[in-house]
Order: sequence, then structure tokens, then C-alpha cells
Amino acid sequence: MSLPPDDDLLAEMESLAVDLARHAGGILGQYFGGSLQVAFKNDDERDPVTNADTEAQAFLTKGIRERFPDHGILGEEDAEDEGEASQPAPDFLWVLDPLDGTKNFLHGLPVYACSVGALYRGAPVVGAVFTPWPDASGGVVHHARRGGGAYTNGAPIRVADLDSPRSGQLATVPGSFDWLYRFDKPMRGKTGDPRVTGSIAYELVLVARGATQYMYTSNPHLWDIAGGVALAMEAGASLMVGERRSGPMGLFPSIAWRESDTLVGGWNTGNTTMRQLRSWARPLTLGSPPVARMTASSLNFKRKPWMWARFRWRRRGRRR
Repeated sequence: MSLPPDDDLLAEMESLAVDLARHAGGILGQYFGGSLQVAFKNDDERDPVTNADTEAQAFLTKGIRERFPDHGILGEEDAEDEGEASQPAPDFLWVLDPLDGTKNFLHGLPVYACSVGALYRGAPVVGAVFTPWPDASGGVVHHARRGGGAYTNGAPIRVADLDSPRSGQLATVPGSFDWLYRFDKPMRGKTGDPRVTGSIAYELVLVARGATQYMYTSNPHLWDIAGGVALAMEAGASLMVGERRSGPMGLFPSIAWRESDTLVGGWNTGNTTMRQLRSWARPLTLGSPPVARMTASSLNFKRKPWMWARFRWRRRGRRR
């Protein structure tokens, strides 16, 4: 990664991200458990958006544009503008998920997050993630900047110090994990006790705080992960970025992994577009360096061609 100009700028960005995430978390808290206006982004009603999402994102966007008008902003709830989508992305790009875990939020489950992240030429450099938390305030902000340490409300945090995965430790995986994936040796007997939270940003916080030994997520967008990845990496996590390979006829998929300090590989200033970033999606694994490496190297798809044929057929049907 080509380094940003100086730490003073990153410190200013981190301070703003913390303030914005905290206040946006307050907006969400005012709606939690109450009446919400709900719309859906697709016909099968699998991806809800609420007025809490849109109000929180408007607040975040306004705050960033006032302080850093020359930076770019990519938000989950932005409607794609054809002209803007084809424009080159600025080297500094704020990536926002005002409410990650909307289904949890809708059903009154207090496992959600407001994620504010910043990338520099595709690398996560600042992150602030608000989560509801069982303390007197009702919520906290977990935050970091590249080279500045990781914190929860100012108290240092660190990933679990493990030299390999362990059976008695927690881990987070997608709900479809058992159906689609398997672990090969040497992970047999070390995969841990799995949890499914419904919020990727929340899961990245758990890794950063050492509550879980690793997290795997199968197809996140940048807004799901930018803030949480910056936090987890600064807390000592290694980032493993996957690239899906479909195999013959798409029936023998696999994942090729690389360890990286960037999310968007091959960033090309002046040529990488907002549309490319909006469509970005990759499998990710994070944990302490030895845990992340072993987890990624041992993770494979279940090799049942009939299952993948059925899976592809069902996905095609949902797109129609």
C-alpha cells in the first residue's frame, strides 16, 4: 500500500469517524424496538431497508462532506447514479454501512452495527464501528487508524493470542456454512464453537476484541467490512482475501486465498471506478495471523456437483 500523507490526517479522520458512528448509533437507538418504515431492495423481500438506515446514512454523509469535501463516499443505501458510478474513485474513500444487521434490528435483536470506514487506495486505514453493548450507555464505539492501535471507547483491544485454532474457542461463520463448506486437515477438531450473528461488522468487532478466534464471511460488500477490517487488522488480525474459482461447468468451486493489507487489489488511481467498488465482493477470513492462515488454507467447498447445480439453478431463478 502506498502510505497516506501523514498520521495527523488519519488521526483527524479517526476522530471524525468515532463521533459520527456514535451519533449515528444514537439515531438507530431511537428507532430500535419502535415503529419502522420498511422497504425492500429486491422483489423477493430478502434485503430490507428502513428509515433508520437512511436517516443514519444521511447524517454520516453530511458530516463527512462538511469536513472532507474532496474525499469520496460509498454508502450501502446510496442509489447508483449512472454518471457518478463511471467516475474514478478518489484515493480517500469513506465506506458506510449505517445499519449492518437490519433483519436483527427489525425483529428486536440487539446485534447490529453502524460501520464507518475509510480506504486509501483500496486499503483500510480508519474504522469506527458502533455496536449496542451491555453497559450503562447502551452502546460503544470500537475504533482504529492504521498504525494507531485499536480501541473500544478509548480502551485498547487485541485479537485472541492463539498460535492455532482451538476447539473450545468461539468462531463466526455464515448460516449456510454447514451446507456449502467443509474444513480439511489440519482444522479437524479445531474449528471451534460456531456462531451466526447476522451482522458482519459485528463479527469483525468480536474478532478485534478477542471474543472469537476467527471469522469467515462468504460474499461481503465493501460497506459490510471496511470499518471492521480496519479495526481488526489494527488489533492484530491478519486479513485473508479469497477469490472464487468456479471449476468445470461451475460445479467444482474453490477459493484461492492471499494474505493482504488491502481490500481492493490493483487500485489504479484515476481508473478504479465507483461502480467497480460498489460491485466488489470477496470471501474473507480474519483472526490472529496463524489462525487466519490455517483457517483459510483448510477451508473448502463441499464437492457435490449435484448440489452446486441445484444451488446455481435456484440463484438463477431468484434473479429473474
